[in-house]
Amino acid sequence: MADPPLEESQAQLQAYLNCLELCQAFSQQTGDPYVKQALGVLIDGLQESLAALAGQLRRGGVAPGVCELDRQGQAHIRNVLAMRSLHSQLLAIRRCLVELAAGYAPSAPAAQPDAASPDWRASLAAQAQRMLDGWEQHMREMKADFDNSPPSC
Repeated sequence: MADPPLEESQAQLQAYLNCLELCQAFSQQTGDPYVKQALGVLIDGLQESLAALAGQLRRGGVAPGVCELDRQGQAHIRNVLAMRSLHSQLLAIRRCLVELAAGYAPSAPAAQPDAASPDWRASLAAQAQRMLDGWEQHMREMKADFDNSPPSC
């Protein structure tokens, strides 16, 4: 059986996949080139994080399994794409990023690092925060206000 940090990593892997799929679907739907560009950067970061997290699971002796968009992710994508407001869609992306960053909060148990990757969790936490900060900067540049309280994705 996997230790709790690896089990949490599996849940985090699913959260990254759901966020990635949302960003890809939104990118295909939007006609705004500035939003597409920002989503492209975000998609690259999410793919990189997914690969790192899956690698860490494998190193921990846990097969990441076949990762697919789950029902919750599918429903969320449908809801976001059905929104008429670009601002609301941008906020939905932000909420997913807030949840990803929160998955590495100090209140979460510290992972036992392996010798090959001593700071893997800290590295992923920093990357999640950079993605969130970048998205918030994008929203400021578009003059889209956002609420700093992290509602559920």
